[in-house]
Amino acid sequence: MSLLIVLIPILVASGALELALYQLYTSRRSDRYKLYPLRPKQLGRIARVVIPNSLLSGAILIGVSLWGLDGPLIHEQGTSAGALLYDVLATLGLYDLLYYCLHRFLFHEWRLLRSVHVVHHTVKYPSAIESLFVHPIENVLGVSLLLACLAIVGPVSLPAYAIILASYSWLNIVIHSGLALRSPLLRPVAFMIRKHARHHSSMRSGNYASITPLPDLLFRTFE
Repeated sequence: MSLLIVLIPILVASGALELALYQLYTSRRSDRYKLYPLRPKQLGRIARVVIPNSLLSGAILIGVSLWGLDGPLIHEQGTSAGALLYDVLATLGLYDLLYYCLHRFLFHEWRLLRSVHVVHHTVKYPSAIESLFVHPIENVLGVSLLLACLAIVGPVSLPAYAIILASYSWLNIVIHSGLALRSPLLRPVAFMIRKHARHHSSMRSGNYASITPLPDLLFRTFE
């Protein structure tokens, strides 16, 4: 099925990106790009959290995407460049705003989910392999929010879905990389990496958005 041909390579590439960025982070050749000094990682502890979360999020995405194919989430009909752009920007823009609200008001201010989100904040100096070092409840809520945004905006075209899923998955990995990317083309991404590293320093440090800084600028939580 064409959906699986799109979905599975993106999920596999996500795992490869995690490992590649972690290898770069641990290399001495990247010392001048590190946002914080190299620290030893308890890889066994990380794997026990990250691997089940990776399987869980992958299973949810595959299962719900197949259910929503030619339904409320995704269509396989042709699409125009304008429709493709709208699908991508509307879905990611809505997700960016709603995730900001979820992250700030529920994960950081509501006592019940704050205790869930603390698991992620035990990582003070994150690397790419810790992007999914989260409580399973937080993992499920994040993936479910993306799928809900697809349902609100969609159904989106299959190419749009591929771009949305890749952006959602890969940006989450990259902003946890701990690397100050220097390429002029990557300055917006490097900016978000620095801001997210700042966010991990404290449960009260602002910078709640994950895709763009716009929600933090709008609600004055940008630091």
